[in-house]
Amino acid sequence: MSPEQPADSGTWYARRSTLASGLHLVSAHSGNEFPDGSTVHDGQAALWSTEASAEGIIRVAIAPAAAPQAPAAWFVSVDEPRAAPRATNLVAYVTDDFPPGTVINRFQFGSLGLANEEQAGAIRWFRDDGLIHQVFVAERWRRHRLGTVLLYAASAVHQANGWPGKLHGDGRRTALGEHFAATLPHPDRIAPLAERMPPMDPSAG
Repeated sequence: MSPEQPADSGTWYARRSTLASGLHLVSAHSGNEFPDGSTVHDGQAALWSTEASAEGIIRVAIAPAAAPQAPAAWFVSVDEPRAAPRATNLVAYVTDDFPPGTVINRFQFGSLGLANEEQAGAIRWFRDDGLIHQVFVAERWRRHRLGTVLLYAASAVHQANGWPGKLHGDGRRTALGEHFAATLPHPDRIAPLAERMPPMDPSAG
């Protein structure tokens, strides 16, 4: 939990306008003015905001104080509309191919020729309720706040699409996931540990 944020403080979303693509320009705000996860049409200083992007489908701007010293990542959005339940993924890269925060689609990504080894991290969640299924951060980027950046960026994409619910986690986690959950500013969004899952890669130990 960040020292600036009270334990009972929630995050609510201000929907500012809508792009021609149908994506919403949204910002996230901490405070008790509205219930946690609410969507309103007003706002002030933001944790993150979505912006129009000439290079991608949208851009996510995360306040520096929300993820200090995090790498300047950009993202690939990969939907799974035929999954049951429907899911989507956000894959992070830390290269100079796009401005930080840019979200591109899989077709743009296919022309870049980046190797899988360059993937910095990824998050997968369910579109219909915001339940997080998996979070992965490559070993070289662990303890650099990239997991926090992925959560904020995924929340921004979820809200920009107008999908229901808010990002949250159930009680299944790896050892690294449990350590990460303990650092999050909204512990009420993460269910208590109920099942320890195996690591996603051997380096996670």
